[in-house]
Amino acid sequence: MNPVKIGLVGAGEIAQNFHLPIYHKLQNVELYAIYDRNKTKAQLVADKFNIPYVYNNIDEMLKNKELEAVDICTSTDVHTEFAVASISSGKHTLIEKPIARNYNEALAILEAEKKSNVKVMVGTNQRFRYDAKMLKSFVQNGEIGDIFYVQGSWLQQKRGAEWRQQIEKSGGGVLIDLGISLIDSLMWICDFPAVKSVSATTFKHLTKKVEDVCIANIKFVNGSIATMEMSWSLFSSRNTFAFDVYGNKGSAKINPVRLYKIDGDVYQPVTNNVTHTNMEIFRKSFESEIKHFIGAVQGYVPIISTVSEAVTIMQLIDLMYKSAKKGKEINLD
Repeated sequence: MNPVKIGLVGAGEIAQNFHLPIYHKLQNVELYAIYDRNKTKAQLVADKFNIPYVYNNIDEMLKNKELEAVDICTSTDVHTEFAVASISSGKHTLIEKPIARNYNEALAILEAEKKSNVKVMVGTNQRFRYDAKMLKSFVQNGEIGDIFYVQGSWLQQKRGAEWRQQIEKSGGGVLIDLGISLIDSLMWICDFPAVKSVSATTFKHLTKKVEDVCIANIKFVNGSIATMEMSWSLFSSRNTFAFDVYGNKGSAKINPVRLYKIDGDVYQPVTNNVTHTNMEIFRKSFESEIKHFIGAVQGYVPIISTVSEAVTIMQLIDLMYKSAKKGKEINLD
């Protein structure tokens, strides 16, 4: 099978540090085109990764008939515009998280996908962490019984007024930036249980327009609950991503991986004897995600992290922002 000819949309940090180096090493991918509003920047990146076609007009890029797939790595404010255009032009599309700035924008992407015959995937790399996949297998295999409580935490030190702190571009602060991965991981690990209500409290300590700390809660129809904390400014010794799932027969945790069973046995996977840094896990998760997308484009595997799932997550985030603004719990009707 011929390599998939892919085009990168956006030549910023996430593209240069993660997506492009991974694509560049894959034998079944040809880095074929790149777009950025700053064509000089795009050309410099293209020269580094030997990308033949460089654009600063997205419509011109999508007219290239040889281009098979598009990877959108721009700021969130143009995700909907570019994703709808890519899907409508018949290109398989990978959209970096968050899918959009809000629920309504995400719905527009879903409508475009429904009218197309292309593969569309949302980049939720935390699902592709080796420890997250093990945690999901523990839950699916009934290792810890019926789930009644989930706790997630992502603390990341961030400084500087980047676009993620500009609400018109990002759609929000730390809740949509880091919280989206926690909520997605929670829903994915637990097989998307029906949600009864959400609540959230936000704080602005080192930011002006968006929240830099958020504490959120989800209540499920089955009676289970989840709590999540996410922050750019909670002071800690290092960046952390942690996830704990509690059942009536035990518990499972990641970072590091642990499985505690009711009979007292503690299971620690052999792979976890070697210490992995957060960055090592992070980079490997992006590699697994991108390989999966290419495999889906070639017809080898089904899409994981679908647009419809992303729409569900965006609905919960919108309601959490509503809860924070009104200062009360919000029920799902």
